[in-house]
Amino acid sequence: IENMFAVTLRDAGKVAIVDGDTKEVVAVIPTGYAVHISRPSASGRYVFTIGRDARLDMIDLWMNPPQVVAEIKVGLEARSVETSKYKGYEDKYAIAGSYWPPQFTIMDGDTLKPLKIVSTRGMTVDTQEYHPEPRVAAIVASHEHPEFIVNVKETGKILLVNYEDVNNLNITTIDAARFLHDGGWDSTKRYFLTAANQSNKVVVSDSR
Repeated sequence: IENMFAVTLRDAGKVAIVDGDTKEVVAVIPTGYAVHISRPSASGRYVFTIGRDARLDMIDLWMNPPQVVAEIKVGLEARSVETSKYKGYEDKYAIAGSYWPPQFTIMDGDTLKPLKIVSTRGMTVDTQEYHPEPRVAAIVASHEHPEFIVNVKETGKILLVNYEDVNNLNITTIDAARFLHDGGWDSTKRYFLTAANQSNKVVVSDSR
């Protein structure tokens, strides 16, 4: 499973699992519609997919053929999914961010049972106006702290969501730039780079 690809078959609402050595399609798996992102678990055993229809699927690559072992709908529209990666918390939690409703959901990493739902409604970073439906864009798991890094698009805020105590979440807010969209790590997995597209900026966050 070290050399497998999850390939989005967008309009079919499926994901193809491709063997990177043989180039053969191992399985074609029904998922949410138009999968936006596929994220590997910390262990590498599972692939988590999130459709634009907010259907989240957990695919077990150890099975022959690979197939979905857990599934949940986290809203009506979504873009992001991730699992905890910090040492000692590997895959303990999963998180999904919704476009609608404007919120993120923290789940049990083994079952996808919802544990905490948090609204992202709030004030924008520039004009300090209330925004009723700021969508959740990219989410990544920090390797420096037990945190998820959550981009809130329209308010332009980056949330550092500490999952040490899920019942009493500790969330640090970083004012960045409006319209935070997608992003990724640098090679060290310390710096998270995000495009704030309509602000014409790239925001770089030091996760350490």
